[in-house]
Amino acid sequence: TFEYVLLKNTNDSAQHARELAELVRGIKAKINLIALNPGPGVAFQTPSDETVLNFQKILMGAGVQAFIRRPRGRDIYAACGQLKRTVEMAT
Repeated sequence: TFEYVLLKNTNDSAQHARELAELVRGIKAKINLIALNPGPGVAFQTPSDETVLNFQKILMGAGVQAFIRRPRGRDIYAACGQLKRTVEMAT
């Protein structure tokens, strides 16, 4: 299993999806797609749901198992990566 964090306008394009599919070709694995969880001090932005879905479709069209991980706790800055960043900024 691979985890792939999507960053808006950084690694979320159709070309990036095709490159990722090529990279894992021949490897029996799945890819979990995770849209970046925004937070204080994070310079990157979250891609749109449509962008993430299109990325998944390209991977699946290339024969790659790809799943979209839905964030939990994003609204209270408790999603993956957010809590740690919030604690670091407070100290």
